[in-house]
Amino acid sequence: MATAAPRPPRGRWLLLGLACLSVAGVRSSPGADGLAPPPEKTIEVSASRSGFTPSLINGRKGEAVHLRLTSRDQEHCFAIEAFRIEKRVVPGRTTAVDITPDRAGTFPFYCCLESGAAADTERGRMVVSE
Repeated sequence: MATAAPRPPRGRWLLLGLACLSVAGVRSSPGADGLAPPPEKTIEVSASRSGFTPSLINGRKGEAVHLRLTSRDQEHCFAIEAFRIEKRVVPGRTTAVDITPDRAGTFPFYCCLESGAAADTERGRMVVSE
């Protein structure tokens, strides 16, 4: 009677599976700056007491827009009420915001930390086309 070849311990299969998963995870991990990989369209937006640059952001309905927000002077806020977005923007750190508009139109954005005349300068528009 022939004896069956010994089966490798289950632990080896588990280790092999975990190794495969960890390698797959490396490919989809965030970039060196800790932010998720950007969608097709990335826009750098800087905030200052002078306003947002650029103050006009264009996008298309259903297509992701990745914003990388920075501050040139002090803490600011980036808010678009239509998409329920409100993010703090602090000097020395990039704040990522992903927007996938579900409708076309013109949507104002602003700094929610300012009031009076300063609030009037820290505004912009996101224009979403079909």
